[in-house]
Amino acid sequence: MEEQKPTPLLSLKEIRVINLAKRCLTNKEIAEQLKIKVSTVKSHRRNVMKKLGLKGKNEFLKFLVLNVPKM
Repeated sequence: MEEQKPTPLLSLKEIRVINLAKRCLTNKEIAEQLKIKVSTVKSHRRNVMKKLGLKGKNEFLKFLVLNVPKM
């Protein structure tokens, strides 16, 4: 029987990006809020999707609606 690897934890920045995305902010607005580049925001979103096993933007949006409490 193959041992399952633990699910990687999300970084603080990734959690911040998720919370701001939940508020319907654009990548540019998220970047301005966090004082990072838009490409970094996209990278964080990509990493979140990979860590959570989400395939595509629609699954990411569905995750935001169903799993992230409103802040």
